[in-house]
Amino acid sequence: SDVYKRQINAEYGDRVIRRDKVQDQRDKHRAKIDAKRKRKLSTKKFIPAQTILKQAQRKKHQSKQFAKIGEKANNRIKLLGPERLAKQLASSGVALVVRAKGKLIPREVEYAFGKLGMTKLYSARLIHITNPTTLRLVKQLRPFSMIGYPDATQIDKLIRTKGCLWSEETQSKKFISGNRLLEDALGQYNVICIEDLVDAITNKIESLEEILKQIAPFDFHPPHALFMERHRTAHQKLEILNPESFAAYINQQLGDNMRKTGKQNEQKRQEAVAASRKLAAAQAKISSSVEKKIAEPTATVEAPAKKVSAAAAKKAVAADEAAASPASARKSGRPASATPTKASPTTKKARK
Repeated sequence: SDVYKRQINAEYGDRVIRRDKVQDQRDKHRAKIDAKRKRKLSTKKFIPAQTILKQAQRKKHQSKQFAKIGEKANNRIKLLGPERLAKQLASSGVALVVRAKGKLIPREVEYAFGKLGMTKLYSARLIHITNPTTLRLVKQLRPFSMIGYPDATQIDKLIRTKGCLWSEETQSKKFISGNRLLEDALGQYNVICIEDLVDAITNKIESLEEILKQIAPFDFHPPHALFMERHRTAHQKLEILNPESFAAYINQQLGDNMRKTGKQNEQKRQEAVAASRKLAAAQAKISSSVEKKIAEPTATVEAPAKKVSAAAAKKAVAADEAAASPASARKSGRPASATPTKASPTTKKARK
């Protein structure tokens, strides 16, 4: 009985000690949270009502702008018609959309970014514009994002540095660390390496939409060590694009690429116009020369007279005389006056 009582007292003492330790940990944690809350309250700035009103007015203006751009895009699509719209969609490339605004945006814009999977600031995604809905959505998000059309080298660099695969089952992303991951995820689309993925995006194959759905959004947020980004306020981070950030660098690169492609297209157009003008001038010259030849009178060219030998001329003269004689006329049963007296051209030349 004494041993049993000692065991019960020991267990009770251990339980009390353990409870006291847990209580001490809870008290320390609560004290830490209270100190942090007091520190925040002491450093937190007072937001006046005027600032809150300006934010609400800005959101209202942005929502109206978002709806107005959508209406203009719908009217433009109706005016284009099905044939011209199909040509425009076929000629449009793969767009890179980078989110440049944070939480201080209307609900409509937030919902549109959520449809594309860009829930955070500086998140980006490659979008293949294949239907009018996507075209209208990209135009509506232009004031709140940076949009460009990267070339093959930029896409390759982007996938190698920040490319990740998205898994719908686990709702997580995995960094593309090798070709084996690409082969397992995109092998059914004949994509087994990064080069195949870049070629599929640049050449716009049929299964490009399914491929882009399995690529996770890119994170363009600048690193924590960037001085200009660390010392900015939350409002500035949400509303103002940092010129030193990677997103601004990408925007500059996309703008340079668009200007470069625009210059190349303009140069090609000028070369095509010059070639067509040269061809038209050559055709006009040929047609004018043909008309001149047709208008000129055709000169008749006489065939050169054949040379007749002396013996042949004598034989021809003798034959004519025999035909003109009365004996030959009697044989033929005609009077001499009725016999033809015409001489052949060869005899005339021989007489001369």
